[in-house]
Amino acid sequence: MLDKYDPATYNHQYATVNGIRMHYVDENPTSSNPLLLIHGWPDLWIGWREQIQFLVELGYRVIVPSLRGFGETDAPEDPAEYGFGTVCKDLAGLLDHLEIPTITVIGHDWGGAVTWRFGQFYPERVKALASFCTPYFVPAKQEVTLEQIVQVLPNFKYQIYLCTPEAEKDINENVGKFFRRIFRPITDIDGPLIDPKTNRLAEGRPDRIRHEMVPEKVMEYYIKTFTERGARGGLNWYKQTHNNYVQCKDLDAIINKPAMMVTAELDKALPPSMAEKMIDYIPGVEMHLVAGSGHWILWEKPEECNKFLREFLAKVDPILCKL
Repeated sequence: MLDKYDPATYNHQYATVNGIRMHYVDENPTSSNPLLLIHGWPDLWIGWREQIQFLVELGYRVIVPSLRGFGETDAPEDPAEYGFGTVCKDLAGLLDHLEIPTITVIGHDWGGAVTWRFGQFYPERVKALASFCTPYFVPAKQEVTLEQIVQVLPNFKYQIYLCTPEAEKDINENVGKFFRRIFRPITDIDGPLIDPKTNRLAEGRPDRIRHEMVPEKVMEYYIKTFTERGARGGLNWYKQTHNNYVQCKDLDAIINKPAMMVTAELDKALPPSMAEKMIDYIPGVEMHLVAGSGHWILWEKPEECNKFLREFLAKVDPILCKL
């Protein structure tokens, strides 16, 4: 029986897609209403633990892959083997493997960015799109560097450090400390993501005990997975400014799909103000704000997130009762 706080109780599956071995969780596979949930960094599929069972109980099939670079999915060491186009092709390959023609896609963090891009690369495969925290960004029409992006969006400054070998070493040598520091509700965060004195995520910073909102088996799963697999694959996502420009520059900037954007009031990396212009590019997008939430909105405020999901899905991908 599924225990949402025990990763071992989920239905783990594997598929070879787009040249890599991909891990994914597939719950309620007999449902004809599939959902694709996409995680971010430094997250894994289990970041959706408060949503998976909830959505299954509503009647949905819930498919939650480990993205390229994360968890049990292959993690090419070369950053050239990433980018939004490549990752979206991975996901399209997974849908082919599962013989799913169309699906509703829901993302968080990097997964939110992938959600919007998947809707642009594969509009014929999308019923609806939803993102938590990550707003839609128009594909760049001219190439810029990450440093230039940070000049405009200084809240992204941490990403420059995440591109360095020091960041990989920092995480790999302090996996437990890193996750115990980063996975906390906004009300219990101790200092910025990167220490301003040492310029480190975890090295040289005091350890913290696991927060009660991250159950013991869940924390153990993160630590075990990153200890075994290392941080490089996930960090490669921050080295994609060039690849993403090349792969996405010719995409149509307008997304004509039912869509929902849920922002977190206290998200320092992705503040709600960043989503203000989305209506210009995604006609009719539903906009919601979760008060008092930080970046880990999915488990900081699960009741609010699940309410928005239930109401949105009832309109765009309703479960039809069979008589």
